[in-house]
Amino acid sequence: MRTIREVFGNDEKVWVYLNNENAWKQFVNMAVAEGFHFGNLPVERWTFGYVIAVHSNGNIGHLPLFVWCRSFSLNDRKCPKKIDFMRYISNEDDYCCKNSHFTGKVKCRP
Repeated sequence: MRTIREVFGNDEKVWVYLNNENAWKQFVNMAVAEGFHFGNLPVERWTFGYVIAVHSNGNIGHLPLFVWCRSFSLNDRKCPKKIDFMRYISNEDDYCCKNSHFTGKVKCRP
């Protein structure tokens, strides 16, 4: 199985998509074992989020879904690599996210 640290390559930061709470639990277990930290919070206080920013210095934090979703339409080369965590740990060759996995629309009231 791959480690979280292996995903960085030469990058200082990656964004990790977690599709459900079971993926979150696997991510947390790996993150703790590899020495990552969520600020000064003890692991018991870490909360589920669909997208986590992971820094090579060991810091992790929630990424707002707006930023995540918007990054797919910008085609900005400065955006961090976007990883589908479950595909990554399943050793799939293509583990980069090509879409946000989120859809939505705004309804206006008459």
